[in-house]
Amino acid sequence: MHTSLLMASKINLLVDIGNSSISWKTGDCYSRVDIKDFQVSAIPQHQISTIACVANHELIQHFSKPIIIKPKPYKDLVFDYSLEQLGVDRFLGLVAGYDKYPEQDFMLVDIGTFVTLDIVRSKRHIDEGIAPGLEQLQKCKTFVGDDSQKSWRMGTKNMLRDTIEKHCDAFNGKILITGGGQVIVDIKQAEYHQNLVITGLEIINGK
Repeated sequence: MHTSLLMASKINLLVDIGNSSISWKTGDCYSRVDIKDFQVSAIPQHQISTIACVANHELIQHFSKPIIIKPKPYKDLVFDYSLEQLGVDRFLGLVAGYDKYPEQDFMLVDIGTFVTLDIVRSKRHIDEGIAPGLEQLQKCKTFVGDDSQKSWRMGTKNMLRDTIEKHCDAFNGKILITGGGQVIVDIKQAEYHQNLVITGLEIINGK
């Protein structure tokens, strides 16, 4: 069999290893699990893997023939960040957004262990910052009383939600929301995506 046909027949597992969760996709099958609950036996059969990894690098060893993706120039998108320092998760999210809206301005909000905000305006990336996610915020303080702790959890959740929604309300363009913590916001004009890191891997990998 021709070499290219052999490569095409191999099962390529797309993997997103984050700070607190790990996700993978092969074909139409998508799975996500918290890092603390991850078991090697859950990994589906595959011959090669394409991996985006921002933390928990020791997990890479469990995947077959891993290809590690790093940020690199993409089409005519101008990055407002050193590509050597840009997180691969942010990079792939921007690739996914730019692939869908190459001629439109968009804001990408990734809500996970950390919250990242990125804007693409006139084909130029604008870094809007990194902030702690809900769990990180709530870990900052522990109260003795249950009522105070409950109030702290409610207050931090409301603060984070309001901050994200304020940024989105002020933006004139497409809004893409992704990440495991996206349930804390309800932005009517936004598009919600399960995992734009995986989508970016599909694009980089040629789908």
